[in-house]
Amino acid sequence: MPIHLFLFILTLVPNVTQHRPKSHYTTRPPFPKEIVKILRFGLVGGAGTILNAALMWALLSLGYTLFDLNPSGHRVATSAAFLAWIVCCGINYLLNAAWTFHSWPPSWRLARHYYFSAGLALIFQLLLLNFLLLLLEPDRPIETAVLNAVAVGMGALLNYLFASLWVFRR
Repeated sequence: MPIHLFLFILTLVPNVTQHRPKSHYTTRPPFPKEIVKILRFGLVGGAGTILNAALMWALLSLGYTLFDLNPSGHRVATSAAFLAWIVCCGINYLLNAAWTFHSWPPSWRLARHYYFSAGLALIFQLLLLNFLLLLLEPDRPIETAVLNAVAVGMGALLNYLFASLWVFRR
């Protein structure tokens, strides 16, 4: 390759060895901020779903063992789902406030808004859970807990929309 062609190619390539102040470097996150929020919300929600399923299974198992309650009964399943939701919603609010939306310290006003929006998602979750119970007729606590986990996962999208558009909006 002739030297002139080599020098011409070098003039087209920007000089990367030249020292530039740090302010000239642009740092972009690997994902847009909203994608990061969705991923973090999903991780918090995934952990909350696992905790919710474990609490639901424990409550249904205790009710079945101690009181001979039918774990697929609508009242029993709905009551267990509501108790598990109360615990998981509080934990998820704190994690989302701190990590997902960087809204720390938490406030009672935001907590009320979060519980309200999560309550709307819970209504959707309970309707879906009862529909799945009617459709599939499970007879063991673990089956009902799995159906509840599916319902929780479906309600997560609704919960994220309320959380990002109303509770933690800036």
